[in-house]
Amino acid sequence: MEKMPFIPVKISVSLSKIRMKIKIHPLLKNKYILASIAFIILVGFVDNNNLIRSFKTQRSIRELEKTKEYYLKEIQHTKIIWEDLTNNPASFEKFARETYFLKKPDEEIILIEMK
Repeated sequence: MEKMPFIPVKISVSLSKIRMKIKIHPLLKNKYILASIAFIILVGFVDNNNLIRSFKTQRSIRELEKTKEYYLKEIQHTKIIWEDLTNNPASFEKFARETYFLKKPDEEIILIEMK
């Protein structure tokens, strides 16, 4: 097998012809806009106190405030019942009979369960 002789070939192509022409929006060339976009991404998604986490905490705060309101209403209801039980002996007796099935010594209690 014969070796082919090396023939140097001069390539005269300028770099400007090889370089691809990528069109970039003029606003993306501005360094202040790029810095602002990077800051928004950092604060909005990457940071520990990001927007997603703050929305979740706001939602949980609203839910906790609702449960707090519920329990405050329950406390008020319980206080009203307590006042009634401590001041009215008839309501105290009714509560004891209905809740704990208490009876007087000469009574019998018959429970009827409906199926």
